[in-house]
Order: sequence, then structure tokens, then C-alpha cells
Amino acid sequence: VQPAIAPGKTFVYEFVARHAGTFMYHPHSDEMTQIAMGMMGLWITHPKDPRQHAVDRDFAFLLNAYDIAPGNYTPNVNTMLDFNLWTINSRAFPGTDPMVVRKDDRVRIRMGNLTMTNHPFHIHGHRFEVTGTDGGWIPPAARWPEVTVDVGVGQMRAIEFDAIAGDW
Repeated sequence: VQPAIAPGKTFVYEFVARHAGTFMYHPHSDEMTQIAMGMMGLWITHPKDPRQHAVDRDFAFLLNAYDIAPGNYTPNVNTMLDFNLWTINSRAFPGTDPMVVRKDDRVRIRMGNLTMTNHPFHIHGHRFEVTGTDGGWIPPAARWPEVTVDVGVGQMRAIEFDAIAGDW
């Protein structure tokens, strides 16, 4: 409902983040081009009481996909489903960072999916609980155990587990 932000200009959005959780942002103006060029991200609103939802290690991943022809640096912004480059936090393997944790650490992984397809996520050698969805925490009594969780298009999931020894 507002005019587009002109090239080279800025606009500051201000709001009160009332709910703790993990959220994604992306534009809704020329979104295919903007998202294909990397205009997206995560933000995390922590609870007022830092002991609430406490873990030893907390990781956040934003999944995205691109269609980049060999020799090009700019993605094809009109591609809807036929992607050839998949990224985590805008990095493609092997440029992704490992998740280093200690044995018995309580680990949280937050995953947002801004690709155009659902993405199953699993961790070898571990079972986990689904603890958050689309910006909200799941009450402990309603959490469920999994070995794979499907993160749908535009969805956010948080999982937690206790790390076991090994190179996974």
C-alpha cells in the first residue's frame, strides 16, 4: 500500500516484536526478482526471560534455491521450479559451515524455507523433537518426536535434540 522504495533509497520499518520465535522476511513487490537476488532473511525474537527455551547451541538456516546458468552470475528470476543451486544461508555446499557441538549439548536448529518446494530435513544418528512452527513455540506437552521433518514452502520449523558423540 506504499510506493516502492526507489533505487538507492531506504525506508525504515518499525514495529514491536511481541512474540518470541523465529520469523522470515522477504518482499512482496517484484518478489520473484527480489528473492532471486537475495532479498530475504531471518530474524529471531528471544523471550523476555532468557531461561525460557534455553539451549546450549542455537543454529538458524534459511533455505533458498536459484537457477543460474553455467558462466552466469545472475540468477534467472523467472524460474519457478527448475532450480540448480540450493543454498543454506545463501551458501552452497561445500561453502556451508559445520555445526560444531559438544556431546550432550542441547541443540536447536531453526529452519526457514523460501524455496518453491517442500524440503525434508533430518539429522543422521539423532532423534529430535519439533519445538516450533512458523514463529511460535509448541508447548512441551504438544511436541512430537521425529527423525525427519518436512519444512513446507514459506514455513519455519524449530527442532531440538541432545547431541551424541560422532561426526555426523
